[in-house]
Amino acid sequence: MKARNLFLCLAIFLSASTLNAQNSADALVRTFTNQLKSHKNMELVFNYQFSFDGKDFNKTQSGKAWLQGDAYRVEMSEQQNISDGKTIWTYFPEEEEVMLSNASEGTDNTPLKLLTSLDENYAATVTKMDNDGLCTVELANPNGQYKRISLKINTKTTEIKSADIYLEDGSLMVVNIEEVKFDQKLDDKFFTFDEKAHPRVDIIDMR
Repeated sequence: MKARNLFLCLAIFLSASTLNAQNSADALVRTFTNQLKSHKNMELVFNYQFSFDGKDFNKTQSGKAWLQGDAYRVEMSEQQNISDGKTIWTYFPEEEEVMLSNASEGTDNTPLKLLTSLDENYAATVTKMDNDGLCTVELANPNGQYKRISLKINTKTTEIKSADIYLEDGSLMVVNIEEVKFDQKLDDKFFTFDEKAHPRVDIIDMR
C-alpha cells in the first residue's frame, strides 16, 4: 500500500472533541466535518494494527500526526510522511531514504479534503448504541478509495474512540485514538523535510 494512502487512512480517525450526540448518523458526521473546518490545525496520538487478507493482526504500533490546511505530518515507527500541500516526503529512517512525490497525485490527495467530504461522499448509518453511550457509525462509499469505515463514538464524552478501515486491497486497519489537540503553534517548516538535518539520506525524486 502506498505511503500516502496509509496516512490518509490514519487521518480519518481524528477525534472531534466538541461533537454532540445526534439521532441522525448523517447529522453526526456533518457536525464532525464542520467541527474540523473550524480549527486551524489538529494534532493526534494514536495506535494502530493491520490485518492483511484476513490474516491475524500484526503488532500494535504507535504514532503521532498533525494536520494544517493542505499540509500534514505523520510520524510512525517505520516511516514519516510529510507534506506542505505541494510536495510529499516519505522518509524511511532505517534505510536513510526519502521519496519525493507531488501532493496533487492520487485520490483524496490531502487529509482535510478527505475528512471534510465524509458527509458528502459517504452514506452514514448508526448500527449500534450501547447503554454506556458508545455509538457505532458505519460509513460506506462504493466508489470511494475506502469502501467502508466503522467509527466508534462515545456520545457522553463526545470523542471518537476507534475506527476500523476496510481498504481497497482487502486489508483492515484498526486505529485507536489516545489524545487529540487543536490549534497548536506550528511553523510552516514543520511540514517540510529538513535535508540539512539528514545529510546522509538518499533522495529519490519521483515527481
